[in-house]
Amino acid sequence: MWWRCALVAAMVGGMGQQVGAEGVWRPVYPDNLVLLDTTTGTVAIELAPDAAPQHVAQFRKAVRSGALAGEYFYRVVEGHVAQAGREFEQRMAGWPDLPLEAERTVAADGFVPLGNADLFAATVGHRAGFAAGRDGEQEWLLNCPGALGMARNEAPDTGSIEFFIPLASRRYLDRNYTVFGRVIDGMDNVHRLKRVDPEAEENHPDLFENGEAASQAAFASRAARLAGNEILSISLAADLPAAARPGYEVMATSSDEWEKLKTSKRDYSAIDAFVHTPPMVLDVCSLPVPARRVTLQTGD
Repeated sequence: MWWRCALVAAMVGGMGQQVGAEGVWRPVYPDNLVLLDTTTGTVAIELAPDAAPQHVAQFRKAVRSGALAGEYFYRVVEGHVAQAGREFEQRMAGWPDLPLEAERTVAADGFVPLGNADLFAATVGHRAGFAAGRDGEQEWLLNCPGALGMARNEAPDTGSIEFFIPLASRRYLDRNYTVFGRVIDGMDNVHRLKRVDPEAEENHPDLFENGEAASQAAFASRAARLAGNEILSISLAADLPAAARPGYEVMATSSDEWEKLKTSKRDYSAIDAFVHTPPMVLDVCSLPVPARRVTLQTGD
């Protein structure tokens, strides 16, 4: 079987910047496209294996194993993050802790500067659609709304399969937590999740310590408490039948159209109703790189 986007000719993996004939949009590689179905709707996520290869590899494995399906967004804090997974340490046996991959050493080739100063980094911009910061040869993905980050304990190398999505800009998390993807569609569905605080495992001994019947009742109570935040299914587009596989493209940040879009969002001088013209600056998190769903053509 082969497949291709109807509007583009080239398929790429990782975070490469190859684009189709238009030179404006690049396809999202199906092995990097996660489709997360919640009770509020579908969320499409693009993974960033070049930035965090071990995190992406383990997350793909978790998705394919079914470890996350049927779980919940168990921590959803207004103006902060939506966090999901198996929640309790005892339920994550078999999933090894990962080294922190919050930044890497990489040449500036392929990095497109935003064009104005930033409060948190020497330089910010984008690489293949992902918001990124740089200082010298060090580069890291940013905790903008919709980023896909790995939750962890206090030690930096304790991330596993618990993930979070910032609901607002959380730039103070930059380089402290590994970002390994971003939401490219359905962020409104993340915002519609019920706000809920996590439960401390030690406060609920029935979950694991008081026998099978008590455990079943405790988890039923947990399910009732988190109703509305369930992960109904989660899959990689690459694992779906070709006829059911959605396709996405992301605007190429090397394109003139991206530069024009940035300029349009920092220059308000033509708006007559403004008494004071805002400064010509743009916050890196205020303008996500556009993504669009496309029709795929399939055949033998």
